[in-house]
Amino acid sequence: MVTAKTQYNLKNAEECFEEHLAVGDYYDEGQRIAGEWIGLGAQRLDLSGKVRAEDFLRLCENQHPATGETLTQRLNTTRTEGGGSAANRRIFYDFTFSPPMSVSIAGWLGEDKRVFEAHARAVRSALREFEAFAATRVRAGGAQSDRLTGNFVAALFTHDTSRTLDPHLHTHCIVFNATFDAVENRWKALQNYELLRARKFAENAYYHELSRELRTFGYRIRNRARGDFEIEGVSEELCERFSKRHTQIDEALAKLLADKPELTGGNFQDLREQLATTERSRKQKTLSRDELRRLLEAQLNRTEQIALRQFANSPGKDVKAEKRVTVSEAVQWAEDHLFDRNSVVLECQLWQEALGRARGEGFSVSELKDLTERRG
Repeated sequence: MVTAKTQYNLKNAEECFEEHLAVGDYYDEGQRIAGEWIGLGAQRLDLSGKVRAEDFLRLCENQHPATGETLTQRLNTTRTEGGGSAANRRIFYDFTFSPPMSVSIAGWLGEDKRVFEAHARAVRSALREFEAFAATRVRAGGAQSDRLTGNFVAALFTHDTSRTLDPHLHTHCIVFNATFDAVENRWKALQNYELLRARKFAENAYYHELSRELRTFGYRIRNRARGDFEIEGVSEELCERFSKRHTQIDEALAKLLADKPELTGGNFQDLREQLATTERSRKQKTLSRDELRRLLEAQLNRTEQIALRQFANSPGKDVKAEKRVTVSEAVQWAEDHLFDRNSVVLECQLWQEALGRARGEGFSVSELKDLTERRG
């Protein structure tokens, strides 16, 4: 899935980098996670390769990472709200890409490094599509509109466990609140409206590329009604066993609703996200990867251990030989499905539905977009 969270508080943003993004949920003393710059906006700022703390923190303060000069114009960092002061400047957006639990289990407990590598490639592929929806506001001359810029400044941080030390492969894509407007030839605040509208397209692009590679490794994919997929052979019971973090949040949500029944009619997803932040456990600073692996394997029986390790030794398969849905069939289905209920749909919705219909089939997102462009 792809979740989205906005960071407004500068102090929290700096702490997030130092205490969460740059370190995993288990680590030996001194171990750090090297983030990686991505995006056309990052290239314009000459940011590439590993993320240096000083560059990241300067961007948090809306400064050019090389010169320290103010990057975008807006500096009103607070606003009046309810008689008090509230944070007003968006510092960055955290778009987090996560595969289904069975994928994390296959990578961790099946000891299949290919899964981690496929996740990384799928994230980058999806982000190239996602970046095209970056935009900025246009307010000059009385205008009230948005303009696509197609570039953002982003940093990737990949973790492979949850706070409860279950397998949980995920990549934080930290998109800073800045984009270069070529029309006005200056850096401006990022307008996130189009990005949020395209989030499900980015999610399906990620799922498609990931499942396409998994199938070439010999994994079989099972689509789920809720929109994601799982790996065949990894049971739901096993996925539940390694979903302690979800259980933890569910229990906290149930307690919150019992204490404050007036929240019952609210947005449960927002409540879950708030609890996920406030109910975090502390990171383990004395646990090595080998120790964690033994801890995880102790939760498996012998049959499960053997079955999971067989995945990594499976011979690859030719996806084209198993092709079930062509790109044109997927687009036709998406058009019929969407226009049955709507007179107008977003183009990215068409791509999103087509990718969901033909998940893991032997065509790329670029081939899908080329076909819809030719159809008009």
